[in-house]
Amino acid sequence: MKQTGNRAMLIAALMAGALGGAASARVWPAPASAFADQQLLTSISAKQFEVMDDQGNMRAKLNVSGEGMAHLGLYDQQGVERAALVVTKEGTSMLALSGDDGQPRLTVNVATHAGPAAFTLLNADGTAAAALTTNKDTRSLLLADGKGAARMRLQTSLGADGEAALTIYDKSGKPIKKIP
Repeated sequence: MKQTGNRAMLIAALMAGALGGAASARVWPAPASAFADQQLLTSISAKQFEVMDDQGNMRAKLNVSGEGMAHLGLYDQQGVERAALVVTKEGTSMLALSGDDGQPRLTVNVATHAGPAAFTLLNADGTAAAALTTNKDTRSLLLADGKGAARMRLQTSLGADGEAALTIYDKSGKPIKKIP
């Protein structure tokens, strides 16, 4: 008889738990999920977005500055911005990749309206080490020394004559040889 009473008690407890769970779901519904009914959010608006790692360090930031520049920055664990993508309000786009100190070591700039475009490698002190530049009329390649002084420039003209010139500079930046 005791076993029958335990079985009845177990069945009653299971039924009470099921009824209580169903009633509580009606009284305290679960918050809606962004993925409820397999629908995704179509838009999120904010002045700034920050992505944090598990330790609370900011690792990425997306914002628009007071000057109207859209900026996406990627940061290392120490908070140093290592990569930045910027678009100015005029539409010029810039990419910068930085070293451990946060100073750019490689930059890419593309101006609007057929303006100049440049790919620049920088020395640790921020001076140019090498630059590839293009604009409406010319293309040029510049190689510089460790202090940023021009040492060699190869330049081509896009005019009807299509001239090209190679200029070699001394350590003070003065031209010492030009071909042709």
